[in-house]
Amino acid sequence: MPWVTKPLASVTHRIGGGTPARERKDYWGGDIPWFTVADLQDVEDIQCLSTSRESITEAGLANSAAKLVPEGAVIFSARVVVGKVGIAKNAMATNQDFSTFVPCDGLDREFLAYFLIKAKGDLRSHQRGATIKGVTTKVLDALEVPLPPLPEQRRIVGRIKEFMARVKEVEELKNSSRIQQQYLSASLIESELHPDLTGAEGWTTRTIGDLVTTVRNGKSIAQDTEGLADGAVLTLTAVRSFDLGISFQKPIVLPNQVAKQFRIDAGDVFVSRANTIELVGLSAVAMEAISERLIYPDLLIKLKVDPTLILPRYLAYALRSASSRKQIKARALGSSQTMVKISGERLREISVPVPSLIEQAKIVGRLDAAHDLMRHLAVESLSGEVEVLRGAILRKAFAGEL
Repeated sequence: MPWVTKPLASVTHRIGGGTPARERKDYWGGDIPWFTVADLQDVEDIQCLSTSRESITEAGLANSAAKLVPEGAVIFSARVVVGKVGIAKNAMATNQDFSTFVPCDGLDREFLAYFLIKAKGDLRSHQRGATIKGVTTKVLDALEVPLPPLPEQRRIVGRIKEFMARVKEVEELKNSSRIQQQYLSASLIESELHPDLTGAEGWTTRTIGDLVTTVRNGKSIAQDTEGLADGAVLTLTAVRSFDLGISFQKPIVLPNQVAKQFRIDAGDVFVSRANTIELVGLSAVAMEAISERLIYPDLLIKLKVDPTLILPRYLAYALRSASSRKQIKARALGSSQTMVKISGERLREISVPVPSLIEQAKIVGRLDAAHDLMRHLAVESLSGEVEVLRGAILRKAFAGEL
């Protein structure tokens, strides 16, 4: 039997959001969690929302467009990044970038949440706005929601969760595979860079402090959520590959002086200052100067090499060798293996084998070729593939095929 569909406005009560005046200190820091788009991940699954980065007071709630969202309401980001979905685990408030929906008695909240995730692709095609893109309440209210019987909705939700759990297992296996690939990469680099293994003459061992002219942490600025961004800052993901991934960035309001102080130049080598024990100290090199207003964050350390001693790309490879990784892990400090840190001073102590500049260039060429081959053989689109799987599950669910 075909499912009945009804406009979203007829099966939910919609609640808007707002931002209390920033200049009123008595409106901020209260007991009411206050969510912005930055508090949610952009994933194909429901997020459980309880605590946020900022909170507001009762006075802030009463004197702004913000409204109290009840426990169990479905929260949907309709501006900035359209399609982030969560369920309120307690009473809270949101800014103006969200539309929140309280389902009627015949609509399961998780069924609605998954449907909104599934619909986000279509909704994004309706985005409007010159500076801040978003979906209007008119478009949202008119969205046709399928309404099978309530027991069927709950059965479908159960099937979605079952399949999502399997996708999570795939994701964890692929993450493990990527770590193993890093070990293989470290061994490959070691075979080229270690003079004891190559048997080459004319190598010296130098510390990072001897080889660089600058060791400097970046600047972290909170992501802009109000459409005022005029620049960007890299994220830690930018150093996952040998070439600096400048596409991994978040929008920020960027003062000109900060843009100059923390700019990215060709040949700059970046090292992750804080991460898990397996990822701390990963290195990448910027092969070209960045013309856009882009800086690097405090969690990355920038190294400028002495060009008479070492090539930037050789240094990036050397820091990823097995022997360097061992030294970095030994110097990383932290009470939890989920987040450890290495300081610039400790990084200076790391020693690497250094041949002539001519030999360095040959080694870099061989390692570039080897890693190009590894990239072709490896699964590089981990997050993309997983999100495609999650999207396919939702499409089948709401086509009545689960």
